[in-house]
Amino acid sequence: MRDRKGFTLIELLVVIAIIALLLSIIAPALRKAKESVWNVICRNNLRNYGLAGMAYTQENAAIFPNAWGSIYKSINDARPRECQFHDESKNPLKRPELAGKLWNYLGDQDKSHLCPLFDRFAHTNHVCTQPGLIPMEPIFGYSMNAMLGGFEFGGAAGGVYTHVLVVKVNEIHSPANIFFFGEENPWTDAVTANRYSATLNDNALCGAPEHPSKAAAWDGYSLNYSGKLLDSLASFHKTTFDKRNDGESNVVFIDGHVDMANWKDTYRLSRWTNKMPTLRK
Repeated sequence: MRDRKGFTLIELLVVIAIIALLLSIIAPALRKAKESVWNVICRNNLRNYGLAGMAYTQENAAIFPNAWGSIYKSINDARPRECQFHDESKNPLKRPELAGKLWNYLGDQDKSHLCPLFDRFAHTNHVCTQPGLIPMEPIFGYSMNAMLGGFEFGGAAGGVYTHVLVVKVNEIHSPANIFFFGEENPWTDAVTANRYSATLNDNALCGAPEHPSKAAAWDGYSLNYSGKLLDSLASFHKTTFDKRNDGESNVVFIDGHVDMANWKDTYRLSRWTNKMPTLRK
């Protein structure tokens, strides 16, 4: 009798079936492991943002930076602003004049401004108003709590705000409960259109029903307000693409600790006082 060489067809099919079964078992675990690593990167980025923010306040009379110019300066030009987060023409590494107040505190690290998971969701869900003209290559994904300071230049009647919101660190009585920086979604759809007005477009997150330059933003709504906001914390962590509106966001609080937050708590985590602070020139 000849020695048998190789596999029979049945044996080969059995081996393939076993490999497929093992992959189906291992793949979810590998995916979760990868997402866990990404989440560590995202949290470390925010931790660095918090450290940079506090270093800035220590050198600037304990005053928080202007949210609209914290990392990247917010500008309006011919290229649509809602695409600013992936517009390389506005990257301070190429245009230093667009660097925000905290840029030098973070160093010239391109990767520190972007969460890998945000990058995946942006490529899958964001629709730019100039498709093809501005490639989808995200450069930042974090925003500062706009109720901590500053107003957007060019946003008021007459083109420029004559008064701005100046907030000092010692005015925040619960630094562990107010977020400093957080993530925003890169998309607006049928669900989020009823949740917030604008997708990520700059480094200022207006997590209130009204602009922080209006008194009603501070005392016109309950902290448990659940209606539409100008901006909202993200919802792409601990979820899937299909359920991208049901997840959570990473945030760094003023005291420096990083944690997960639900988008429903955006207003509560933004508003640090129930009376509008005095605006200053």
